[in-house]
Amino acid sequence: MKTLFKILLLASAAAAAASCAVEKEESPESVQERILKAFVKKYYPDAVRKPSGMYIIDSIPGTGRTPQDTSYVLVDYTITYLNGTYNSYTSDSVAKQLGTFTYSGYYDPRVWSLRDNTPGVIELLTGMREGGSVKAIVPATLLDEESGTEITEGDGSSKIYEIRLVEVIDNINQYQFDQIEDFVAARYPDITDSTTYGFYFHKYNTNLLDTVKNNESMQVRYIGRYLNGTVFDTNIEDSAKKYRIYSSGGSYTTLAYKFLDDSSKAMTENKFVPGFNKALYSMNYEEHAVTVFYSGLGYGDDGSGNVPGFVPLCFELWIEADEEEDE
Repeated sequence: MKTLFKILLLASAAAAAASCAVEKEESPESVQERILKAFVKKYYPDAVRKPSGMYIIDSIPGTGRTPQDTSYVLVDYTITYLNGTYNSYTSDSVAKQLGTFTYSGYYDPRVWSLRDNTPGVIELLTGMREGGSVKAIVPATLLDEESGTEITEGDGSSKIYEIRLVEVIDNINQYQFDQIEDFVAARYPDITDSTTYGFYFHKYNTNLLDTVKNNESMQVRYIGRYLNGTVFDTNIEDSAKKYRIYSSGGSYTTLAYKFLDDSSKAMTENKFVPGFNKALYSMNYEEHAVTVFYSGLGYGDDGSGNVPGFVPLCFELWIEADEEEDE
């Protein structure tokens, strides 16, 4: 009996070791697939699994155009992890619910490019029409992410996408130019035409008496707006308070812009986005101007901080008096 007991113990230990080895060899993708199947079975048993591994929870067909994989699209969206934590969203109501709302935030639909997006997003949107919406679970592998080994709140997890397709955009630059023309017609009718591709500029006064010289620095005040009217940045303290974006830790000092006779050097040595830089190069002491430019002269396709990609910007600019001349 003792011998048999020893044999059974050894067999049990061997089986346990073999079991552990199998568990250790299971890939993260396999783990995520098991998690996803269990999650869907419990919370969304009626979801339809696509051949790619994506699950469609719900959808409302649209009646407009269908995007191609080379299109740009305008979308409202909410993205969450499987545990319910928010990843990103366009809705100000969600921001208020989460306590993350800011008066400088951008809460309009966003432009996404399908030219270089993830397989999951491309599959979702190229299966939709304008005006339609979809709610789907997209596995990490379709988001070009390496699968994790549990439900997390970061890269490597499946995510739930809720998307409403607002518009299919063929030419992203023309789309922004149209936005700019509508904006300046309504807000700045003095700007009658674009001076350069995607760039609008107008001075409200001209100073011919006190010219900026090579290597001199001008002191700049500004207010930056999205075309929906939201002020997202300013270095004017009173304006920051007026538009409810004031921060006690913020900087409300002037920006220094170094004027150089060589415009190419001025563009590279002054570390501002090209549209902002270009406007300041055309200004003089004590002048007031407004500029509006497309994202190609701003923060590009990816955006920066609170500024999303593919968003045109408007800046109102004031140059302070020449301090040396005043002395």
